Amino acid sequence: MRSSKPVFLSILAMGLAIGAGTIGFILSEHLSFFDALWLTVVTILTVGYGDTVPQTFYGKLFALLIIPVGISIVTYATGAVASMMMEGEFSKTVRRRKMRKKIDSLSNHIIVCGFGRVGEQVVRELVKNGTHVVVVEKNVERLEADDSFLYIEGDATEDEVLVAAGIERAAGLVAALPADADNVFISLTAKGLTRNIQIVARAERPETEEKLRRAGADKVINPSFLSGRRMAMTILKPVSVDYVDTIFHDHEEEFALEEIRLSPHSPLANRLLRESEIRPRYGVTVVAIQRGNAIISNPSSDEVLQAGDLIIVFGKKEQLARFEEIASSEKGAP
Repeated sequence: MRSSKPVFLSILAMGLAIGAGTIGFILSEHLSFFDALWLTVVTILTVGYGDTVPQTFYGKLFALLIIPVGISIVTYATGAVASMMMEGEFSKTVRRRKMRKKIDSLSNHIIVCGFGRVGEQVVRELVKNGTHVVVVEKNVERLEADDSFLYIEGDATEDEVLVAAGIERAAGLVAALPADADNVFISLTAKGLTRNIQIVARAERPETEEKLRRAGADKVINPSFLSGRRMAMTILKPVSVDYVDTIFHDHEEEFALEEIRLSPHSPLANRLLRESEIRPRYGVTVVAIQRGNAIISNPSSDEVLQAGDLIIVFGKKEQLARFEEIASSEKGAP
């Protein structure tokens, strides 16, 4: 935006010069407003059609004053516009304005702070899953080269930058900067702006994980730890790891895991798991149930489904969609 300032100043100077010239020729030449405006423009632009020229001494004197001023302004404006066009700033400015409008219209989106090695992978995975994402990054050269991402240029630790990213309307935030201290500060800032926002933070050192939780992060991920664990499991259980990778990363695969909230008025609420006949009726398998802060893994058939439970189910995508309709419905029979 800084490089567009000379163009703005030149347009302002041009407007002031045309306004002053029009008034000057009205007073000195006693012309109508339009004729005075016409004479001013052709004089400042040094066109000189000859159809309208100053006739009085004061009019000619005023023209002598306004001509060098007009030439200076036009030369400066031409140079500023040419420079901005050559640098691509004009198209960048237009694109950023369109992007800002899109960001302002978003809600329930995810803000990803940092577009480095980890942040880029987070963004691409979220976009693949159809989630609206806004990236906050200081160095936006790579983002400018890719029109598929919405972004805000700035420091994610600053309140106004997160507000510009729509944090008050966002569903979650990912703090993916390489420095643990920055992620701690981002977590503090985000929770201070929006208390209920879900925050996932990156931690490079194990001793930072607790600090991030105290700062407001709901989940803390250590990429180095996860990478090491994955490498070990890959060599120990390659088939199992490949199958899980297929489920989570192959978007053409028909099977998936889904988290579904049980509605208070769902026909499945307050019923035993075996009575609900989820597997025979809908073809999906209940893997776990989150109830409050507790996780019930591999629940037994005697487990009672309660309103508000977050049911983690596995199955085909179309079966999961059908089950979600029943679990989230307000009325009806299973």
